[in-house]
Amino acid sequence: MLTEVARLQSSSLSSGEVKMIEIPENADKLTALVIRTNTGVYGWLNACPHDGRRLCQDPAYLIKRKTGLIQCMHHQATFDPESGVCDDGPCLGDKLREVKTIEKDGQIIVLM
Repeated sequence: MLTEVARLQSSSLSSGEVKMIEIPENADKLTALVIRTNTGVYGWLNACPHDGRRLCQDPAYLIKRKTGLIQCMHHQATFDPESGVCDDGPCLGDKLREVKTIEKDGQIIVLM
């Protein structure tokens, strides 16, 4: 069963922007990353499938500006922000773990 972990105003997340969301009662101290693209809002666990470490410490540096891809700060693997699939790096073909997001009534609801 999914539980709401956060709620954001839709207007607080522009296209190409990323917000880092704390996950309550999380023993691994991981966070969720909520990203808006031109096609919608997507959520991913801030953990690389290659070794489980955080993709980023600061969401301002998560998106590679030239390509628009998510880039892991540790080994520069890149991921599609909409599908979560790794297209380059040691985890090629693996996928980020999805964090469910729903956008309705001017709010983004983050569920885990």
